[in-house]
Amino acid sequence: MEKLFTTDLIIAFIAIVLHVVNYNATAQFEYKTRTFTKIIGKQTIYYYAVYLVISALIRDHFINAAIDKDQNSLVLFPQEVAKFFGNSCFIFGILLNIWTLKALGIKGMYNGDSFGHLMDAPVTTGPYVYFSDPQYVGTTIAAIGAAIRYQSMTGYLCSILVGIVFYISATFVETPHLNKIYSNRSYSKINFKNFNKKNL
Repeated sequence: MEKLFTTDLIIAFIAIVLHVVNYNATAQFEYKTRTFTKIIGKQTIYYYAVYLVISALIRDHFINAAIDKDQNSLVLFPQEVAKFFGNSCFIFGILLNIWTLKALGIKGMYNGDSFGHLMDAPVTTGPYVYFSDPQYVGTTIAAIGAAIRYQSMTGYLCSILVGIVFYISATFVETPHLNKIYSNRSYSKINFKNFNKKNL
């Protein structure tokens, strides 16, 4: 167990948790204070989307660094089989995230609700026909793909944590926050047509 939980794995775990804490905390902070919108303006959501992508890339960097040092620690498949199934899972996960982005748009994908960009109705088309949180499913499957590709125990542990953290976030943090936003539309929605930073 001491060998399993290396410094690299612990750092990867921290990065996974901090990424989710980051986007939940910043989204709720913006919803309560409108600070980012006051500073940047109505285009804030696009800068915020870039910020979240960078945050995810930082998380992935630490996961990949941990997996890189743990290759072939849990060999379950012949090398060619692991390569095929690992790459297939990774590509499927990425494509599922792209499909989700197409269904939601940037504002819907990256906490636009917290920035005053409310949807008229929940999205039920595209990947939402099959999954309730397809972007999280896609990211988890991509992580599993990397674990299979490199036959890494660290990779499997990171994948499990990614799935658990996403589930906890979606169930106990994001859903209550979204319910609050849509139950108070008069406060939540910003009239960007008559937008004035000073009046926010």
